Amino acid sequence: MKSLCQFSIHPFIDRCIATALAVMVLMTLPGMAAGAGQDAKELPAAVRWVFNDVGRLIDQKNYDAAVKRLTEFQAKGGPEPQTAAGDDVHHHPMVYFALGNCRLYQERYAQAEAALAQAVRRQPDLTAAWLNLAKACYEQGKHAAAADHFREAYDRCAEKQPEHLYYSAAADLMAQNYKAAIDTFERLFERHPGKIQLSWKSHWVHALLADGQAKRALPHIEALIAGHTGEERVRWQEVLLYQYVQLKMTAKARGYARALTRQTPAEPRWWKMSAQLDLSDGAYADALAAMTIYGYLTPLSEEERKLWADLSLQLGIPGQAAPIYEKMLADADDAKGMKEMLKNLVTAYRRLGQPEAALAQLDRAPDLGKDPELLMLRADLLYEQKRYDEASAAYLRAAREDHSRAGNAWLMAGYAAWQANDIDTSRRAFTKAADFKPHRQRALLAMRQLQKIN
Repeated sequence: MKSLCQFSIHPFIDRCIATALAVMVLMTLPGMAAGAGQDAKELPAAVRWVFNDVGRLIDQKNYDAAVKRLTEFQAKGGPEPQTAAGDDVHHHPMVYFALGNCRLYQERYAQAEAALAQAVRRQPDLTAAWLNLAKACYEQGKHAAAADHFREAYDRCAEKQPEHLYYSAAADLMAQNYKAAIDTFERLFERHPGKIQLSWKSHWVHALLADGQAKRALPHIEALIAGHTGEERVRWQEVLLYQYVQLKMTAKARGYARALTRQTPAEPRWWKMSAQLDLSDGAYADALAAMTIYGYLTPLSEEERKLWADLSLQLGIPGQAAPIYEKMLADADDAKGMKEMLKNLVTAYRRLGQPEAALAQLDRAPDLGKDPELLMLRADLLYEQKRYDEASAAYLRAAREDHSRAGNAWLMAGYAAWQANDIDTSRRAFTKAADFKPHRQRALLAMRQLQKIN
């Protein structure tokens, strides 16, 4: 079932958060003050004055000049205070907020983080600074820190924004802090039940799955299936099927796969998955039926064609298997693959009652004489056709080539020579076979029978 649930949610979450964070940088004087929950008129006159210059420079996208103006203003106040106390306008929290925003525009995220951290240190209820601090951390891959800052923004904002909790949970999910993500998602759903988006629930489900809470996630996956259409619905159906498999709910998985084939019979993936599940459960006839329909809907890969042929052969339909094996034998480009296909093709022809066709395939095989297994297979075919002289010679050749099968090869060489009335060769072959413990009794019995005949 490797094909199921092979996708990552990280790029999607990343896009969601990045899109939202792109609008969080507030640069003009009114915008910064309003975003921080302040009236611009409440700011010290010196701060308003510097913001006039900074706002103009930002409008011109001259961020370097804006940073220089702000840092020069701060320098007039001397070294940065070690505490947040005091009313020094040169180190006003809004100055750090503006500087952090400029650094964000410059994509200098570490410097932005440092400035915005000072802003919230001096004014902890500065919600916009918490959000932009989250952005600065997020852009550096500090997802856990970003999650904390999003939660802080939510907690400190007078008008609670459910999006802030979602971003916090999603950032924890990105950081693989699954339990924290689940807790935040549940807090979000409890406090804002009427604001919940379907995508938020989907990420909650991913957090549950990642935290090993698959059983708890099952009903919510079913709800996501009901809430989606198109490819997204199909994706969640795959997830549900995969979870049934992972939870070893085999009967449930097979039943669901069959239900999916009935709901959308033209969808190839359901037939393929149904075949995989039937196969793993030993229901080979059902697997073959599903694979056959799957093959009508989409071209089978080489591996799938071989599986279909193997199932056909196993279920007594060699006529279906033989053409596939013959084509795959012609296309095989390695010795191991050729040998496997040749053996399967010979087996199919034998079951079709066509030993001549099987022999013809073996005789066309390259390096047949160097492969004891194929030599034995050819000898067996000759014996079945009562071509005992040839069979005896083939068995003797196999016996000399391969020690692992030598005992059986000597024994069969003795029987074939006996049938060909070559008693001396038969006796010698049985004598050799008697040296191999698994075949000793049969070889000795055959030799006694030969003695009686003589």
